[in-house]
Formats: sequence, C-alpha cells, structure tokens
Amino acid sequence: MKFLLTILLFFVIAAGCKQKLLSGPALENKLKETMTNYLHKTLKPGVQFTVKDVNYFPEPTEKAFVCQFHVHMQYENKDTTGLMIATISNDFNKVQRTQ
Repeated sequence: MKFLLTILLFFVIAAGCKQKLLSGPALENKLKETMTNYLHKTLKPGVQFTVKDVNYFPEPTEKAFVCQFHVHMQYENKDTTGLMIATISNDFNKVQRTQ
C-alpha cells in the first residue's frame, strides 16, 4: 500500500511541476519584457525606449515566436517610432533580431 501511495504522490508532484504554457496577454507581456531586456543589453547607453506593442505568431518547427515590435526610441534630441522584428525562443532565453 505504501508503494502505491508513493507512486501516486510522485505523479501528483510531477503534474504540479509541469511548466505552464502562457497565452493571451500574459504571453504578450512576457515577449515585450524579453525584448526590453534584450534592448537594454544591446543598445547604446543613453538611448531611451518603450516597447509599445507586439504582433507575434508561433513557429513550431523552430520552437520560437516570430515577433514584430513597435518601439518608441529617444536619443539626444531625436525621437522616432519604429518596427523591430525578432525571433524569440519558446523558453524566452534567446532573442535574434532580424530587422
């Protein structure tokens, strides 16, 4: 009986530890947060930016999201809003800008 309870407990713990899949607004916020962190690391010091919104679609063969970000940037006396395209991995660790 203890063996059966141990196995049952193991499956309950394993099911509870499964990574939650993000969708909707939570996924959009995570993609914007990932892009913001990437831009903080790669842009010149003094550049201020705001990621306005994101359009994305999953790419199952590459296990990634292809994203289009509208970004408002300010540097010295210049400011602009532009489009940045990037591929973000499903685990949100790898960002590759394509435009």
